[in-house]
Amino acid sequence: MKAWKISGSIVLFLYVVISVFIYIRKVDGAGVVQTPEMRNITLIIWGVFGLIILIGYLIWLEVLKHSKK
Repeated sequence: MKAWKISGSIVLFLYVVISVFIYIRKVDGAGVVQTPEMRNITLIIWGVFGLIILIGYLIWLEVLKHSKK
């Protein structure tokens, strides 16, 4: 359970750092200027990815809780 908390904290920290990076960058890796609309679209895509990761972590938590019984 301790490993779950540590890895979850690390993933959350990295997710927030990358989200801030996406929000403040002026030009992306392909050279496209990031308008507010483009930033919002990118953050929505990043949010969907984060939701998938969150679901995986919650499933992992249930497996850990079930295996302790």
